[in-house]
Amino acid sequence: MNKKLALLIVAAAFVVNGTAQNVKIVNTKNYLREFGESKDIESLNKAKENIDLAAAHPDTKDLAKTQTLKAQVYVTIFDNSLRLENEKLTTITDPNKRNLAAYQNTSSAPLSEAFAACNASKAVDTKGNYTSEVANYIRSIAGHYENKAIADYNAKKYADALPSFEKAFEINGSKDSASLANCALVADRAANYEKAKLYYQKMIDNKQGLGNTYSSLVNVYLMMKDSVGGMDVLKKGRAAYPNDINLVITETNYFLKTNNSKEALNNLNIALAAKPADANLYLVRGNIYDNLANPKDAAGKDMEKPKDYDEKINAAEADYKKAVELKPDYFDALYNLGILYNNKGVALNKKADMITDNVKYKAENDKATAEFNKAIPVLEKALEVSPKDRNTMYALKQVYARTQQADKLKAITERLKNN
Repeated sequence: MNKKLALLIVAAAFVVNGTAQNVKIVNTKNYLREFGESKDIESLNKAKENIDLAAAHPDTKDLAKTQTLKAQVYVTIFDNSLRLENEKLTTITDPNKRNLAAYQNTSSAPLSEAFAACNASKAVDTKGNYTSEVANYIRSIAGHYENKAIADYNAKKYADALPSFEKAFEINGSKDSASLANCALVADRAANYEKAKLYYQKMIDNKQGLGNTYSSLVNVYLMMKDSVGGMDVLKKGRAAYPNDINLVITETNYFLKTNNSKEALNNLNIALAAKPADANLYLVRGNIYDNLANPKDAAGKDMEKPKDYDEKINAAEADYKKAVELKPDYFDALYNLGILYNNKGVALNKKADMITDNVKYKAENDKATAEFNKAIPVLEKALEVSPKDRNTMYALKQVYARTQQADKLKAITERLKNN
């Protein structure tokens, strides 16, 4: 064989090989068209087989048309899998619920392949011939990831929802504030605090979410047992948004966790000035006054009452009553108020027991009975709100015994046995 003939044979081999790969692209298009007409899964499998070979071969893998077609094939694979899952869920009559359930059961692996192919196409499409087509596929891919994330989120499968929200954020880009917020929220609820911290910080850097984002990030630090880091974020948040009431409340909660009652009270006064109809704030402030009036040591034993006991316990009573006024079925406020009256009665009883003068003893004992009588209707209302709360039952059992109400004592004792 002469040299010229050998070169012709080699050139012909290249032509044949290149043509073979182009045939695979043509075959892919034909199989896709057949699948669109018949929904025959074998046609879709053949389309995948051909495009995978073309996308892997040196002669065709770096062509924009190859990668764009691959994106189309894999989006179609996902769409078909989703359709088949929908068809299986015949017991779910609501089409929206059925679709979300189908998303949960459909693997996102084809979407990942499709997105990679879109990026590969964009990298080599210097003339922009496929820009519009690729953009459509990317929108479709992002939408699928978002729907899959929402499906898992609604099912409270936060750890499963997070990767899909992250992929949507990656696809849509850093300007997609909604996807970023979703990533932060879902990471937080999935207890993936490292990622929650990352995404909340990105939101802060983007000035997104205002004071609420700082509050959420503080809580993440506290969940990670990093109170120093949490306090640093809190200071920055308060400096950036000094009038944000949610940050004030977050700071108050921090002070409560660190037993800084003075600062907590200062903040609660600020919060109540801004939200005077917030029953929860009155409950929290009442609880602080209550604890200050009835201090306990590290072991939980009662300590000596402060000199301003009456002032503090009256302030606690006023706040509990205000909370109940604003929210009549507020169990915590009702229970705390009832226990406050009971505790006042117990303290007066102890004081009476130390008096030897019968007249003075009776006067003090009557005061105790009056407090017990005030506790009864409040605790009964609390039990009405939460009928199975055993702590309330025990408290009522005590006050019924102290006020010698035999019938009610017998009834509550029986109720405790049956609950």
